[in-house]
Amino acid sequence: SPPRHSLDRASEIRQFLSPVEKQCHLKNEKAALQQLLPAYLGYTISLVTGNPLPLLVGAASLMGKDPMQEENANVHGFRGMGRRVADV
Repeated sequence: SPPRHSLDRASEIRQFLSPVEKQCHLKNEKAALQQLLPAYLGYTISLVTGNPLPLLVGAASLMGKDPMQEENANVHGFRGMGRRVADV
């Protein structure tokens, strides 16, 4: 049956969450760079010195927890909740 109103809730939710998702994407890129920088630095030092220890230390930094995991889960939850609300 057709909706009783002419509002496109999915579009409204998407428009409302767009700046939040954009900000989250920028924070993800920044966090990824901060996480990869020690690995690249360790790789470079290992190449220059011939010592594998800096490479191993840099690689260990990649094994840490993703700092943006919880925030990404929240943003995806908002998006999913918006879809359910739009199905009214």
